[in-house]
Amino acid sequence: MRKAKHFVRDAAAEVLYASHITRPSLRARNKLTIATFHRVLPASILAQYPLPGIAVTPEELKRFLEVFLEHYSVGTLRDSARLHQSGQRLDKPPLAITFDDGQLDNYRFALPVLDAMNVRASFFVVTDAVDGNEVLWHDKIAYAVQRLQQRDARELRAWLSELGVPGSAPDPVNAAIVAAKLLDPADRGAHVDRLEKLVGSGIRPDWDGMMTWEQIREMRSGGHEIGSHSTSHPILPLVSDEALRHEIDHSRSVLEAQIDHEVRSFCYPNGDYDERVSARVRQAGYEYAVTTQYGINPQGSDPYSLRRIDLQSGYGKNAAGTFKSSGFFLRMTGLLPGMS
Repeated sequence: MRKAKHFVRDAAAEVLYASHITRPSLRARNKLTIATFHRVLPASILAQYPLPGIAVTPEELKRFLEVFLEHYSVGTLRDSARLHQSGQRLDKPPLAITFDDGQLDNYRFALPVLDAMNVRASFFVVTDAVDGNEVLWHDKIAYAVQRLQQRDARELRAWLSELGVPGSAPDPVNAAIVAAKLLDPADRGAHVDRLEKLVGSGIRPDWDGMMTWEQIREMRSGGHEIGSHSTSHPILPLVSDEALRHEIDHSRSVLEAQIDHEVRSFCYPNGDYDERVSARVRQAGYEYAVTTQYGINPQGSDPYSLRRIDLQSGYGKNAAGTFKSSGFFLRMTGLLPGMS
């Protein structure tokens, strides 16, 4: 059944691409497309990472960028959004490349690909995590659950139960993250602390970490945009007004002091925002804010709730495992949901 579904998807992708329906020249004309990446990991490391759905390999990143450069005018969020807002007629529609979280792999594995292809991107940084080389809470959960799956299923089931997740959940890593996301910051922190104690030291593998300020400054001096991803990566609609100001305003101040350059773009942690949050972002002096809502942005879109398209390992590959532009653009357009 799954194989047949893939063949139907591939055939539909070819027809839609040949008909120009999924090609950016038609589909994305006069619209702003924003591509989202998180982790960029070599295949040997990606095989170990417990959240493969937010990762691509350097080779896949290169392939995606090659396709983008052929069909779009590619740049940072700020540059692409300003180009889009200008209303000028473009030969190619604008597309922004964005990376969330400020992980070390962005510097080690994504930056060389971007620079070799003369592509500039936006990197959204969690300021406290840079200062302390700190594992973000969703990665803490992912690494710890993965460890307990291998070591003590009983303890894992007990912890999941405390979080309200059935021990029989088919994907306990993502189920735990989804459940933790719904908790207020203090409760989530307590659950994560207990999980860390169950697992013990060394929760993060040696290859992982956050970018340093020196590396971030190097990226900025190379023409890449540095944006804020908050101070501590909380679920912003759940925090107090005082905490919200700190997460949004203070993170911008820290970034501007560190990179000696203005910061105008913001990325909502986990994509969560409401009117209070977006109003604070606007008042703090940012020009743009991106969400995790899927889609592309027509003229007149709210610059504080910009939609993006997340890209994962394997996107664009057909049933035979070969990358095809037709399949890639089927994913980019969002047509045939569940098929791409």
